[in-house]
Amino acid sequence: MSKIILDQNKCIGCNTCPLMDPETFEMDTTTYKAKVKKQPEKITDAVKSAVEACPVGAITIEEN
Repeated sequence: MSKIILDQNKCIGCNTCPLMDPETFEMDTTTYKAKVKKQPEKITDAVKSAVEACPVGAITIEEN
């Protein structure tokens, strides 16, 4: 099973990933950075698009 890792130290809070996949990502209102809202059961095209669109490469998919 794959797992999404979001490095908040790299995140710049651009809000791209929650806009592209609101089921998986959301903005943390205390840090103003993105976080994983819910680990998806499978890696969808929306997840892949959000990972690719991150301007700082803060999101990775860890394969088990």
